[in-house]
Amino acid sequence: MSSVLLTLKPADVIAVVVTYNPDWALLREQTLRLLPQVGRVIWVDNASQHSPAALAAELGVSFVALPRNQGIAYAHNHGVQWALAQSVPYVLLMDHDSLPEPDMVNQLGAVMLQQPDAAAVGPKYVDPRSETPCFPFVWIEGFKLQRLHRQDAEACVKVDHLIASGCLIRAEAWRSVGAMSEPLFIDFVDVEWCLRARAQGWHLYGVWNAGMLHTIGHDTVQHWGRNFRIHSPLRHYYHIRNGVYLYRQSWIPWNWRVVSGWRMMLKIGFYLLLGQNRWAYARSTWQGLRDGWHLQAPVPMHFQERQS
Repeated sequence: MSSVLLTLKPADVIAVVVTYNPDWALLREQTLRLLPQVGRVIWVDNASQHSPAALAAELGVSFVALPRNQGIAYAHNHGVQWALAQSVPYVLLMDHDSLPEPDMVNQLGAVMLQQPDAAAVGPKYVDPRSETPCFPFVWIEGFKLQRLHRQDAEACVKVDHLIASGCLIRAEAWRSVGAMSEPLFIDFVDVEWCLRARAQGWHLYGVWNAGMLHTIGHDTVQHWGRNFRIHSPLRHYYHIRNGVYLYRQSWIPWNWRVVSGWRMMLKIGFYLLLGQNRWAYARSTWQGLRDGWHLQAPVPMHFQERQS
């Protein structure tokens, strides 16, 4: 890759931030970090108990209040549709609790400009609650999930998927791949979109020099001298349900289904054996398995299954 750093103009990027009962101080700090890096910021509020409309006006960001919480996919789609109507070539997705480094968008943009096959690029991230290093970039090779490490001075690495927060998306790719799958509601929403993009021939890249603080999971517990991130029983339900739904789809690669399914089984075992509320996790596991088998989530328009 060339050593010349290409840069995006901030005006070419609109940041779409989905909010839901946010921490006001954290949201303010995020916005102050984003404003110098992008042309505009829009908050899409998922029916928070206390509306952030006044703070949006104070900070000078655009604001859309959804009448009810229809999930992260619906909110992302609403925000991206608004952004693309402004004719920008790139959209940055953010959760309300992620803190970008001052040059995150610039670093993402440099890789995006040098990788014309990139549907999206994303930053490395660190969970501020964790004392153990985070390896955010993964690649499934055969039936093994590889946690990727930086090699020498490489600027980016091809990845299996990206998390939505911090993801810089090419407008052309969004129009080709289609919107996020709204029936999934929350978990696996970003993964499903990334797999659809890859099925169309697009690629995804993790950018080593782009950084962000991002909280993973509801809480952490310690076992065998290690910290494990855990989700609430409700998030566990969506994870199981949406995972089972994806495993049923013929266009999902077989090796991905096997690797992800095995990891899901390990996660179920962990919650049932070591979770603090085992019965709640047992119920959410059963409900997730049952509902995932019956879930119908039509693939958004523009996506066509790979030809064999």
